Amino acid sequence: MTRRRPLIFAVVAAATLAPAAAAQSPTPTLTWDRPCYTEDQPMVFTGTGYTPGGEVNLLFTRPGTIIGGYQTAADAGGGIKGTVLAREDDVLAKDSDRQSIFASGNDRTRIDQGAQPPETQFAASEFTFTRWMGFSPGRYVPGRTVEVEAYGWAFSAGKTLWFQFLKGRTTVASVKVGKLSATCGDRVGRIRVPRKLKAGAYRLALSTEKRGLSDLYTWRKGRVAKAGAASSSAGASRAMARG
Repeated sequence: MTRRRPLIFAVVAAATLAPAAAAQSPTPTLTWDRPCYTEDQPMVFTGTGYTPGGEVNLLFTRPGTIIGGYQTAADAGGGIKGTVLAREDDVLAKDSDRQSIFASGNDRTRIDQGAQPPETQFAASEFTFTRWMGFSPGRYVPGRTVEVEAYGWAFSAGKTLWFQFLKGRTTVASVKVGKLSATCGDRVGRIRVPRKLKAGAYRLALSTEKRGLSDLYTWRKGRVAKAGAASSSAGASRAMARG
């Protein structure tokens, strides 16, 4: 299950402090190791050009709202590096599943001194934050095609997605959906329900493993009807629980 943490953008690893060096005024930078993140996914940042040994405040915002921030410090060479985590409900608006997040690295020494030019006081950057979900119908007919979807699987971006039919812990059948997008890990695919499946109840899962479940996956309960039965799934919920 996804592990919850009580603080938004809790610091996991921060830069090691070193004695301050002579003041410099290069233009700071702030970069992220990925273009898109989701809940509890490590978000690794690096930066250069800050006051050596000086305080650096990172601030996170979405349009019109400050959503978090924390304090770190530059090393002897003016660099910063660390990892942060965030919860989706703290980052995203209630009516939003995905948003651009703006992050700035603010050099407190230069800001307090009013250093010029102003662009030497901070660095700006941007990334996308997304919820992650899975969708599938609740009823299946062997030989027919159905649509399944993974949304916001940023933690597995670029990996192959599989749709599994399980009985208990046993994978009875596994169908390749396709590769998740390289940014936020999206995929919509139409799969053919394996003809070998017998009618009955199954646990259905979207996973990045062909057999067995990946660390993070979505699942739901569903039924396989007899071959040749009508394929309508009217009234069946498509949302899948997260595991």
